[in-house]
Parts: sequence; C-alpha cells; structure tokens
Amino acid sequence: MGDIENKQAFNVADIDFSGLMDLRVDYAFKRIFGEGEDIFLISLLNAIFESKKLPRVIRSLTVANPFLEKQSKEDKLSILDIRAELDDGAIILVEMHLYGIDEIKYKTIRSWARTYGEELKESELYSKQPPVICVTFANGSLDGADSGKIHKCCKIMDIDDSTVFSDALELHYIDMKAFVRAINETDGIEKGETLDSMLAKWLAVITEKDIRDKGIIRGICEEEEEIGMVVSTLARLSEDKLVRQAYQRRQDDVAVYNIKVRNYEATIANQSTTIADQAAALAFKDNALADQSTTIADQAVALADKDNALADQSTTIADQANKIEMLMRQLAMLTRKQGD
Repeated sequence: MGDIENKQAFNVADIDFSGLMDLRVDYAFKRIFGEGEDIFLISLLNAIFESKKLPRVIRSLTVANPFLEKQSKEDKLSILDIRAELDDGAIILVEMHLYGIDEIKYKTIRSWARTYGEELKESELYSKQPPVICVTFANGSLDGADSGKIHKCCKIMDIDDSTVFSDALELHYIDMKAFVRAINETDGIEKGETLDSMLAKWLAVITEKDIRDKGIIRGICEEEEEIGMVVSTLARLSEDKLVRQAYQRRQDDVAVYNIKVRNYEATIANQSTTIADQAAALAFKDNALADQSTTIADQAVALADKDNALADQSTTIADQANKIEMLMRQLAMLTRKQGD
C-alpha cells in the first residue's frame, strides 16, 4: 500500500454524498478496504473485534490473494472480497453482500473450512495452526428472523456451559439493514447504547446511502480522521470515470444476476404450483377411484348376499323336491297294495 495522501485534502461539508459510490457494493468496498490504505481495514476490523470485547488488536496486516483455489474440476472457485493475513499468521476473510442472504451463512462456513484446511503445512502440529476469522456484511438477518441484532459473533462452544471449545473458528455476521433501521429510528449515532461505538461509526459510513440524516456522517468524518480519509478517498474514486464505469458494470452484473435468480425462483415456484395442481388432480382421481372401488366392493357384497340367498333357496327347493319324491314313492307303494 502507498503512503497516506494529504489527510486534509478535502472539506467534508463540500462533499456531495449523492455522488458517492455505495460501499455496500463489493467493488467499491474492495477498492477502499482491500486496495486502499492498510489503516482503513485495520481500523474497521479492530472496531469489529472491540464491539465484542475481544482482546485481539491488529497493528499490521497483509492483504493476500482473495481466491480460494479449486480442489477439483467439479469444485466451485470462491472469490473473497478481502483476504488478509495478520502478523501471528491468523487469516481474516471479509465479504460484503448487498444482495441475497439465503446462502451466505453456508458460503461463509465453506470458505472458513477450505481456508483452514489449506493453511496447515506438512509436519505442522494441528494445535499450532492459526485461526481463520470470517467477517460477513449482510443486508439483512441470516436467521430468517428480524431480531434487530446488528453484530453476531459465532464460535465452536460447549452447549451446556457455553465455554469456547476452540478459537480456530470465529464468524462475525453484521446485519447492515438492522443497523440502518436503528440509526434512522434514533436519529443519531449517540442515542443508542449499542450504536455508540467505532463499529457504529464505520457502519454509518458504509450504509450512508440509507442514512437519512447526512449530518451524522459529516460529524463522524470530522471526529474520526481515518473515516474522514475513507470518505475523501471514496469521493476521489467516485469522480474517476474508469472507476465509475467498473463500479457501474459491477452493479449491472449484480442486477442481471438478481433478475436471473428471481426468474429462476419464479420458474421453480410455477413448477411447484403446477406439480401441486397435478398432485391435487391425481389425489382427486385417486379419491374417485377409491369411491368407485368402494361402490364396486359394496356391489360385490350385495351380489354375494344375493348368491347366498339363491343358494339358500336352491337348498330349500332341493329339500322340497326330496320330500315330494318321497311322497311320490309312498303313493306308488299304496297304489300297488290296493291293486293286490
């Protein structure tokens, strides 16, 4: 990374926020935190750890290759927004997701697992392997329930006493939508206890497009030099035509992708409806066949009853025929005696 450019080369009051790129778009986020000054990413990460009172403090880091190599032809190539290595060897994976949150939880776990598996060197003790920390920014809750929780930190823990089983896995999920709602409802970053933190200040700048009171952003930029530098850098990049074109292409790609996803989901929904209708029709036919089978069974029972009745009548007739035959024989015997 290069030296920090003139820190006071901008006036926050003169910045037109409407013209800034949205830091929630992964392209803009990566340009600032993955390709900008190290202090931007260091400050953001330290704010995340501080908000959960974790003892970790980053003083330096190295931004590494953001690609997770494929293990086979069938495997997916994962592209992370930012991959950084700390001085102690720990790896931090950072991803920004403005759209679509259904698969993020599982994607993050997969990225962690693959990275953790890649880092172990031959003949190295498992216990000496540094942890892999994942930080995921999501525009909504990952649990499907709108709890309003802004920052969730997950580790491997004992479910009985909540003791940490291992520090190898650390997942941070940050709900930007919940943060925006909290800021807009309190009309200020200092009004809520959970919002009065360095992380809240960073999130206010990251979600600036949805923050109603831009005075909050200007105040933060004046109070926090590093955040002010980020906004200044973002303003310069936003005026760069080539950067703006790349940013717009990324937005277009995301828009096209989301249209494809919605069309796919609509197709699946239509297919599901068709299958449900067909299943209902088959069920109706099955019920009709079942009713017909019941009717046939009833008719068969009735015929069986008739057959039994006819059999009883046949038996009665046969008995009467036997009696008549016996009477005829007796009559014949009497007739012969009278003739004698």
